[in-house]
Order: sequence, then C-alpha cells, then structure tokens
Amino acid sequence: MTIESIKELILHMTFILFPVFIYQTAWLSRPFKSPPSRNKTLIYLLCAPSAILCITYPLHIVDDLSFDLHSIPIVISILYGGPLSGALVILTVFAYHFYTGGYWLLLSMITIPFYIILPYYLQRKWFFYNKQRKMMFILLIGNIKTAVTYSAMYLTGTLGLTPMIFTGNNTITLVLDWLFLMSALFLSQYAIEYIRENAMMRYQIIKNEKLSIISELAASVAHEVRNPLTVVRGFIQLMGQELQENEHKNKDYFELVLSELDRAQDIITDYLNLAKQQYFEKEKVSLSSLLIEVDQLMRSYANYKTVTIETKINSDLVVYGDNPRLKQVFINLLKNAIEAVPDFEGKVFIRAYSSHEYIRIKITDNGNGMTADQLERLGEPYFTLKEKGTGLGLTVTFSIIHHHSGTIRYQSSVGEGTTVTVSLPIQSDVQ
Repeated sequence: MTIESIKELILHMTFILFPVFIYQTAWLSRPFKSPPSRNKTLIYLLCAPSAILCITYPLHIVDDLSFDLHSIPIVISILYGGPLSGALVILTVFAYHFYTGGYWLLLSMITIPFYIILPYYLQRKWFFYNKQRKMMFILLIGNIKTAVTYSAMYLTGTLGLTPMIFTGNNTITLVLDWLFLMSALFLSQYAIEYIRENAMMRYQIIKNEKLSIISELAASVAHEVRNPLTVVRGFIQLMGQELQENEHKNKDYFELVLSELDRAQDIITDYLNLAKQQYFEKEKVSLSSLLIEVDQLMRSYANYKTVTIETKINSDLVVYGDNPRLKQVFINLLKNAIEAVPDFEGKVFIRAYSSHEYIRIKITDNGNGMTADQLERLGEPYFTLKEKGTGLGLTVTFSIIHHHSGTIRYQSSVGEGTTVTVSLPIQSDVQ
C-alpha cells in the first residue's frame, strides 16, 4: 500500500463520517421534548453528496479501474433514513454515473439491486436490534456487496464490457479493497450508534432531572397534605351519618365534599407513586400470568363501561422485573384504553408475544386517537387528556418501563384509535 492510497482512504473516511457528525450537530444536538427521532430528509441530503464525493475521488486505481466506498452512504441511508431516503440516494448515484459515463454505470446497475436487498429487509426493525446484532448484519452486508461486485466485475470483464482485473498481480489489491470496505463499514456503524446513544442519554438525563425535582416535591407535599385530608374525611363521614333523612340538600353537599376529598386522595396517590420510583425489587416474573391477571381484574371495569376486551397472550413470556410495578403499568395502560373508547362500541385488544430479544405487549383501542402534538407530550408530568387527572399516571408508567430497560411507544391518529407497544427484555438465565 502506498502513501497515496492511505491518503485516499482517509479522504474516503472523511466523506463518509463527516456527514454523520454534521447530522449530530444539526439535528441530534437540539433539545428534544420526546425521544430523538430521525430526520429522513436530512439523511438523504447528507448521504447523497457523500456517495457522489466517494465516486468522484476514488480510493485507488487498478488497471484504470476505480474503487470507491459509495455503497456505505447507500446502506446507511436505507437503514437509518428508511426506504424512501435510500431510494433517492440510489437514484442520485445512478444519475451521477449516467452523467459522468464509463463502465461504473453498468456495474452499479448490476450490483446495487443485489446488495440492497438485505438492508431493505432489515430497515423496518433496525432500531429494535442491539448493537452487536447490528454490527453482525453490517459486516454481512459488506461481504454480500463485495461478492456481488467482484462477480459482476468478472462477468463484465469476461464479456469485454469492463477491464479484466482478476490477475495474479491484482489479487492482493482486491483483498485490500475488501478490508477497506469492511473497516469503513464497521467504523461508520460504530460512530452512528455511538452518537445515537449519546443523544438518547442526554434526553434521558434531562428527563430524569425533571422527574427527580418533581419526585422530591411530590414526597413532601403528599406527606404534609394526606394526613389532614384523612382526618377531615373521617369527620365528614361521622357528620353524614348523623343527618336526618329529610335533609336531602345537606346530604348532597356532604356527598360532594366526600367525592372531592376522594379525588384529592387519588391525586396524592399519584404523587406518592412518582416519588417512590427509585425503589425496585426485581425478580423473575411470568409476564403471561401477570397480563392474564390484569385482564381479569379490569374485566369488571370494562363491563361497566360496556367495552369488549380481546386477548392473545403467548405462554412462557418471562421478564426480570418488579412484579407489582409491572402490574401497575399494565393496569394503567388498560384503564386508559378502556376510558378512551366509546361506550357500547368500544373494543380493546391485548397482544403479547416475543420478538428477537424482547417481549412486545400491544394494547390497541378503537377510540378517537390523538394528534401528533399530543403524542409527543405523552408521559410529561401534568399533561393529560382527561377532564380530571394529573397526568402523573403515564409519567410513572414511563418511568417504570425505563427502569426495566424497556421502551414504550404510542401509535395513533385522530379517528383511528391508538396502539401502545411496551417492549421488555426477555429474561435470561444470568442476571
């Protein structure tokens, strides 16, 4: 390898990694109210120039045949930007090859459709894979790309459409090209995942700081207010028992006072639940049994609301967690779903199954749904769509799932209902 080849390799890595850091600066460094999302347009606008620069300044030359790493921005745009961003980058590459001419247009038209099959298959579940599995798939994609490219070169070279490079003198160069591609893919993937993890960590730190302040306030306020309320409620009950039967008006007042005192107790309970989130006692939990128990507990409430509940819960779903806290999570989510649907025609569907390294619990309702702005604010303290409520129930729910190394995601649109998906790591033998 010559000094010139090393310079070209460094230049190529700059073309590939510089857009990654621009994306970090322009998008992921911003303050987020909800978990950082991807900007598909920006991904295309960064990956397309990166691919073009890789083509324009090739890595090295063998018998007048250029080698470059433009396949890496294509793969990244598909996996992280989605199918549309990837397709636009591919069209941009084709257009640039067509403009510049040469045999690389033919090779790209032959090779690209083959090595993008796996990225397109993986992109839908890409963000659910752990880092190790992503690295494994990235290296597999690199090997597929290399095999397809070399096969196309040999075929077109045999037919006389491109220069024949498969000679004894060029074998070492081809091996080096494969090493360059695999190393660049590995570094690019590592840099992207590292930046994404930092962005998520910053968001979580800010969120935890807010929750910590609220938790301290909740503990002090709840402790000071709950005891006097309990005493007041007791005396109101005693006074109500001594009322004469003909004093209906006063009796209505007493019932109103008692109901408002009960609502104050519920609010304080929400604050206390929020304040106690740092205490967890984890053990092996049968999530299948827990979900069946929650379903049975909430059936009477659903019947009272004339709401139909359907379940499809796989057996042998096991997680490592705090049983009472997880039970609190699913009671809260199921109660919200029941209250969100219309009476008589309301339907709630619970589905639980294992997928890859996680257990997915999906609760779907046919309620009114939510707007995009409302979805972004779910889980914020004091934000609620109910007439009476503090919004702290979902805040506690999000916190519990986070402490179990899980995720909770909402999908909803106005008039089409809501689906909440809880993902929890599957119980392993070693903890």
